[in-house]
Amino acid sequence: MSKFRTFLKKEFNNKNTSQNKFAQSLGISSYYLGQLLKGEKSPPDRNLQIRISEELELEGQKKSQYFDLIAKEKEDIPTDIYMKILNNPDKWDEIRKFMKKEIK
Repeated sequence: MSKFRTFLKKEFNNKNTSQNKFAQSLGISSYYLGQLLKGEKSPPDRNLQIRISEELELEGQKKSQYFDLIAKEKEDIPTDIYMKILNNPDKWDEIRKFMKKEIK
C-alpha cells in the first residue's frame, strides 16, 4: 500500500465529508477520487495536488509530508518546492550556486 494513499485516505476521513462532495469541491469525479483513495491511480498532477492540500486544509509538517510522499512516489520534486522555485526566478542563480557547491 502506498504511503501517499494511506496519508490521503486518513486525511480525507478526518475531513468528515462525503466522497461526492469532496470530489465536487476539487472539480474531479467521485470515481477518480475513489481510485486515488484506493491506490488504483498514481498521485495526481501538481494543480490537483495543490487543490487537495487546500481542501484538506493541510498546514505545516502535514502539508510538507503530503507533498514529500507524492514526490517520492512520482520520483519528482515536491510540488510546494517546485512552485516556490517557479514563482521566484530571481532566486534561480542562487539555487544554481548551491547546486554547484553540492556537486563538488
